Amino acid sequence: MDDTSQMPDDAARAFWSWLGFWLQFLILGLLAVIGAFVASGAERRGDYTCGILLSLAAIALAFLRLKHQLDGAEADWREFLLVDHIRSLAIAIPLFAILGLAGLFIAHSWESGAMHVAGVALFIVSGAIIFLDLKHVFDRMNSEPH
Repeated sequence: MDDTSQMPDDAARAFWSWLGFWLQFLILGLLAVIGAFVASGAERRGDYTCGILLSLAAIALAFLRLKHQLDGAEADWREFLLVDHIRSLAIAIPLFAILGLAGLFIAHSWESGAMHVAGVALFIVSGAIIFLDLKHVFDRMNSEPH
């Protein structure tokens, strides 16, 4: 009886895993299309660049996710984006701090428009990645047996 009751649970888990895998590509594809629309309707200085960069970044991230999956690695975004060790953290923090500062300079250069928003978003995302990397590394250190 227990074997048959586990069958729907395994099937449901497999379905949601399959759906989640393809949903990430749908979202990245939509971001690529939105970037192309922003670039094609560029009215202000920097809108074309911002749209093209969004489109290219979404396409590159989709290919990286597909390669990551085909290599047999874990499908978790956390393992894909965050660093695992202190050595890697020592490189990631200055790198994302520089990217965050570059975002602030970009936002300051454009008073409004897509490039201003992109600069602020780069700053926010860089700060979030720094804090998530710190949390991930220290969580892994605390979970390891002493």
